[in-house]
Amino acid sequence: MNTEVAIVAGKLIKRSQGLREHYQSELGKLSGLEKYALAIEVARLMQEQQEQISFAAQVQKEVIEAWTDADYADMGVDCTTADTELGFTTTLLPLADLHAETEKRKATAKERLEVTWGENWEDEVGDLMPPWPAEEFLRRPAVFSEKQVDWAVAKTILQDRIRQRLAAKKTKKVP
Repeated sequence: MNTEVAIVAGKLIKRSQGLREHYQSELGKLSGLEKYALAIEVARLMQEQQEQISFAAQVQKEVIEAWTDADYADMGVDCTTADTELGFTTTLLPLADLHAETEKRKATAKERLEVTWGENWEDEVGDLMPPWPAEEFLRRPAVFSEKQVDWAVAKTILQDRIRQRLAAKKTKKVP
């Protein structure tokens, strides 16, 4: 993925007004491979945002579940009203459940990485780890680690791939 694709994808995800038209317009400017690269990046950003929102829902759920009758009285709201106004049952619970399922899959990917690259794999990967490693991000290195068990060799391959991507010429410029 090149930088321009990441910028376009970020702009698409951040603006819902006219999203459909803007997305179609951006796709029309790209070749087949670039179109797919943009679709991949949009999917990655959506997954990352979904994971962040479901995590926030989990935290909100924990906060609300800790409230006592005295807390509700102090806030001047009853439990039923709070449930409705906060979307506890309709929104927070399903999102928190989604977070729990995502965390299980991420834990599985982390276990696979630990089996092949050791307990300190996160330290070894270092700056290659994004601040919010989404489920798909963790799954890909897990698969790679099982094909390339030796960390020293894997590190060389990853560094070479990063250098190649950084050196690649940009094909489309975003105005």
